[in-house]
Amino acid sequence: MSIQKIARMAGVSVATVSRVLNNSDSVKPANRQKVLEAIEESNYQPNLLARQLRTARSSMILVLVSDISNPFCAEVVKGIEEEAEKNGYRILLCNSGADIARSRSSLQLLSGKMVDGIITMDAFSKLPELSQLIGRAPWVQCAEHDDNGQISCVGIDDDVAAQSVVHYLAGQGRQRIALINHDLRYRYARLRQQGYAHQLKEQQLAWQ
Repeated sequence: MSIQKIARMAGVSVATVSRVLNNSDSVKPANRQKVLEAIEESNYQPNLLARQLRTARSSMILVLVSDISNPFCAEVVKGIEEEAEKNGYRILLCNSGADIARSRSSLQLLSGKMVDGIITMDAFSKLPELSQLIGRAPWVQCAEHDDNGQISCVGIDDDVAAQSVVHYLAGQGRQRIALINHDLRYRYARLRQQGYAHQLKEQQLAWQ
């Protein structure tokens, strides 16, 4: 099945089919629908490598995760994939195991133009090394973040979050509030403990 056959089936030009395949906004909704129906009917699979050579874009995002067995990471990756697909992208998932050598190997995909950008979920301590490896490529760090604002990050204020939880429980009359935390080598774990301890002191409660 060729792009020319899709155009004939949809009753549109080859250029229109090409624009639909490349997620262009300059296609009339009615024509886009015709093309999509023809693609579905014919089970057409575009040649992604050929498209990459034409457009210099891969429509692939590298997602570099330190521990895919972590349920939190798995849920975030699920959300990343869903949002990527909505925007015409696919993800390439790599589990680094918090090993900078494995990260370096995966990031070689950048130099080969095999991915258009990177999302990392790694420890704060790894960010300087990752920054050197990634350079000026499009990059977003998820969860642990850089307060200096030098790296685009998506995350929460773990100190404030921990304080909010303790404040809420204390407001419910709870007086023995324990913290089940993670390895304190991770910045987010240290911030959570910091917020927990601060709010216990504010509420005049004992550390459990």
